[in-house]
Amino acid sequence: MKINSKEERFNYLKENITDIGSYALVTYNNETYPIWITAFWNWDKDGDWFLEAPCEGRRYEFKDTSDKAIREFVKEQYEEEYIEEGIKYVKSMIRDGYLYEIDSPQVAPFLPDKLDDLILISEEECLEWMLNRLIIT
Repeated sequence: MKINSKEERFNYLKENITDIGSYALVTYNNETYPIWITAFWNWDKDGDWFLEAPCEGRRYEFKDTSDKAIREFVKEQYEEEYIEEGIKYVKSMIRDGYLYEIDSPQVAPFLPDKLDDLILISEEECLEWMLNRLIIT
């Protein structure tokens, strides 16, 4: 969606982000970037706020993708009550012997008010977009 102002972007995000945030592909200055947008609901007396962060991909060797190996890895990383959810998540982030992670470091707001395009996407779509452009180290 083309965005013509900061207010238009705010309204679009408020209407379309219902959880803690969303990944997005944002185009401006003839370049497209993957970003994470955090939603701060009822942030202060002025209400809601959205903060963008650039996406940085990382990969870690993960050769044994058996259910047993994934479960053992998740047990080391997650609390007991989140094991099954963690297994599903880790499986969704493994490609060709690597476990991928998308990091979104907090930075000051950087998006211009006018955007050529703003498309909200899932984390898996963001990962695929980044992999297709070879921007993961």
